[in-house]
Amino acid sequence: MGTLATTPSAPHDPQAPVDLADLASFAGPCASWLRRVVAFLLDNAILAGLMYVAVGPGLPPSVLPGIENVRATTDGLPWSDSPWMIGAVIAMALLQAWTGATPGKRAVGIVVVGRDSGRPVGLLTTVLRWLAHLLDAILLVGYLRPLWDAERRTFADSLLSTLVVVSRSPVPHRWLVPLVREGRPGAQAVTASAVLVSTAGVLFTLGPTSSTGGSVTTSIPCTTWTDTSRPDPFGFSEASFSSTQPGRVTRWGVTHPVPPADEGAEITVWWDEALPTDADVRLEAVLSSPGGQERLEYSTSLGTDGAFVGTPRTGSGVIEIPANDLRGVGRGWTWAVQARVDGVATPSCGDVVPF
Repeated sequence: MGTLATTPSAPHDPQAPVDLADLASFAGPCASWLRRVVAFLLDNAILAGLMYVAVGPGLPPSVLPGIENVRATTDGLPWSDSPWMIGAVIAMALLQAWTGATPGKRAVGIVVVGRDSGRPVGLLTTVLRWLAHLLDAILLVGYLRPLWDAERRTFADSLLSTLVVVSRSPVPHRWLVPLVREGRPGAQAVTASAVLVSTAGVLFTLGPTSSTGGSVTTSIPCTTWTDTSRPDPFGFSEASFSSTQPGRVTRWGVTHPVPPADEGAEITVWWDEALPTDADVRLEAVLSSPGGQERLEYSTSLGTDGAFVGTPRTGSGVIEIPANDLRGVGRGWTWAVQARVDGVATPSCGDVVPF
């Protein structure tokens, strides 16, 4: 990957204009495509790690348009709702503008400079260059262009006259010249901090991760019985209870609650026989507390002209249970479901609520 240029290799007056022919002598050689990719991954890892710590599981912003961070989850709060994430994006933009490098670029030893000046390009050009990356995102051709371009530029680099070079001590921006001390004694500390931040970002992006809660489903077979005094209109073959509960996700000791996408429960039943033609069919379910002191009852109609009425194939029906009803349901509660055809009930089928 080449030798890192930690200090200018030739004396240069930071106030003087730069001779393009001598650019590499003090700004460094053009950065390879691989270095740029690693810097991109590190910057994305920093944003993803901060997103997890400060906000929770969610999709963080990408440092390049058109390329999303596939390591982050898509559930949770949007990054734009967090002042921490907005502040991090602004901080990265300012670092890029005035020092030439985000933490990921600093960690791998590359900086963005003006092709005609060898200095960091300032905020306006930085923002315009980021917007110009939208052109690079078309089929990713522009992002791959450094592989064959003589100066290893993307389309955005060509449009804004910028170069990405190998260096940790570029010629300072004109506004920062009075603040830069001879020899730049803080450069190594800044680089070490960038490596530390990048490492932390990678750790909090990749895990390890443990989670609880989420969706739970239990299924049981159902049996029918025959009674001459009470003929069954039809019987269930299987029933299931599915619930989605709030969960938690933990990574490196940092825990966040994870709200379910569709909190609540469903009782689903299946039958193998044809439903009686033109019959009034209802599904009925009940949740019962231990001892039966509390009961929650539900009913839904399949109508007299439903899709399964009179059809000789497997059918199914669903009873939905609102999330609010589940807040008082706990260990030891049971559920049961039956059908009622023209007022005649089938045998019930049920089990323990899987909480």
